[in-house]
Amino acid sequence: MPQRTLPPTADAEETPRLHWAALVFTIATMLSAAVVGLTASDHFTRLTMAASVMGCIALWQTLRDPVVMVGLTVVILGAVLGWGLNFYDRIWWYDDFAHFTFSLVSTMGIARLLLHKYRAESAALLLVALWLSWLGIGSLWEIGEWTSDQLQATHHSRGYADTMADMMLNSAGSAIGIWIYWTWLRTPADRATVPPPADSAR
Repeated sequence: MPQRTLPPTADAEETPRLHWAALVFTIATMLSAAVVGLTASDHFTRLTMAASVMGCIALWQTLRDPVVMVGLTVVILGAVLGWGLNFYDRIWWYDDFAHFTFSLVSTMGIARLLLHKYRAESAALLLVALWLSWLGIGSLWEIGEWTSDQLQATHHSRGYADTMADMMLNSAGSAIGIWIYWTWLRTPADRATVPPPADSAR
């Protein structure tokens, strides 16, 4: 199983900055999320929008990673469009698109945030653990939707078939996101979490 490792040491570098276009995009999305949360009629939407705004602020204050910030902002924008402009009801395929895309983008963000902090005997173990972690997050989301429906008569969860489709799309999006990240976007710190093959160590 993956084990915790100390964060890799690095020379002091200049604090990363968001490009001005990405900064405008992030601020506009956060303001939109705040508006959607304040005008929502149910607690689930209010809670998720508030958590999104606070998560953006906390990540930027502690991490300042432009890639993670832009990815998180894209996910929040998708939720804003879904709830704020009612895309979930107006566009029949939007919910499926959102689950797949959010899972793909979010898993890559989590990989960039956490993968370098763990060590495993093989890349497969590390990546499967990441995949299962995202499936757990997706399950909590579905439980939240169901709970909102029971307590406030909302319609976030639309039956067993919809929930299963969402979970399968989460699984597929996350798996593809992990493959993309490990193939093209992983950092030297990520590579150091997996010992080199025996042949290359000679």
